[in-house]
Parts: sequence; C-alpha cells; structure tokens
Amino acid sequence: MEPALVHRLDQYETWQRETIRRHGWALQAVLGDASTPPFVYTVGLAGFGHPELIVFALGRARAAELLNRLGEIVRAGGRLGPGDTRESASLLAFPEAASWLLAAQRLYRITGGPAVPALLVVPEEVAGEDGGEEDGPGEVCTICD
Repeated sequence: MEPALVHRLDQYETWQRETIRRHGWALQAVLGDASTPPFVYTVGLAGFGHPELIVFALGRARAAELLNRLGEIVRAGGRLGPGDTRESASLLAFPEAASWLLAAQRLYRITGGPAVPALLVVPEEVAGEDGGEEDGPGEVCTICD
C-alpha cells in the first residue's frame, strides 16, 4: 500500500474512533458500484451490546438522519430488534453483516469470534417506492466527506 493511502486511512480511522468516543457511534457511507447498492451503516452500537444498523435505498443525508435517531434510542438504553417498528422504519434481521459492515467488524469483532450482528432498517418511504433518490442539493451529508 502506498504511504499516502496509509496516511489517509489512518486519519479516517482516527476520526471514526474519536466520533465513536464522543457520540457512541459513527456512520459509514458506502457509495456502491455496478454490483453493490449504496448504503450507510453504524459503527459503534456494538459497544452498547447492540447490533449495528444498516440502511439501503436512501440518500446519504436521509440515511444518516434516520440512523442517528435510532442510535439515540440505543444510547438512551433502548433495545431494537427484528420485527420492531421505530422512527417510521421496520427492523429486520440481517445475517450477512460480516460481509457488509466491514468497519464495524474491524473495530468490534473479537478475533475468532462471531460476526458483529446487524439489523436491516427499512424506512416506510422505501417500502412505498419513493426513497431511492439521491441526496438533493440542499441535503448536506456530514458523514461523507
């Protein structure tokens, strides 16, 4: 790996760890490509003994807003589980967490242990087919830059 890339990754991991210390979790946005849809997930809810959360089919700013509202529930001592409906979203089991939530696995998975679990967040607007839009010009994504 090139030194400049190692430096950028180190800076990003430092930001991520500081954000988790300050707020309890950070958000990881993945832009997607031809074979993978874009998505956003939490990194740090595992520190509360809680599954991480992942959402597809929303613009990054809207996904961040939803995941942060759900994260606040967890930080306040609430528990979310498969079948729950909170913040206008349904939660489902997400057994593929190990291959999708790489940053959460890197920070919280115990060597040789099971994958850090996750819940799939399905917003009502996605179920209604209008949530797959990109971020609009007025929506600022603080987690993406």
